[in-house]
Amino acid sequence: MSQPLPNRRKNRIKPVSLTLVQEMQQIEIECHQRMIKIRQNMHMKDVAQLKEVPLSETLRPHVLEIRALHQLDAAAEQRMREILDGHMIEMRRQRDVNALQQLRSHFLNREWNSLKGVYP
Repeated sequence: MSQPLPNRRKNRIKPVSLTLVQEMQQIEIECHQRMIKIRQNMHMKDVAQLKEVPLSETLRPHVLEIRALHQLDAAAEQRMREILDGHMIEMRRQRDVNALQQLRSHFLNREWNSLKGVYP
């Protein structure tokens, strides 16, 4: 009788340590908590900061495996669009040119500045 061939597919999968799984679960929880805060936030700078999750050296190679990180990015992108839409609506309501310029300057310096290089 011949021996069965080893499962090559199984051999390619690297074993994941229990601590790595625990770290991934913690990041998932943190991402979900941050998504809640992002949805409630009214300032672009805060949304941009909440989107940035610090990852340990052991987690960095596994970024693609952590679904919540992708969900967090999508939630931040959506919230940024909502906030920006609100700014545009507010600016369209202005009838006075000076007030419009002041409002635009406010948004440019306080809100839109956080968009540089991250959100096209």
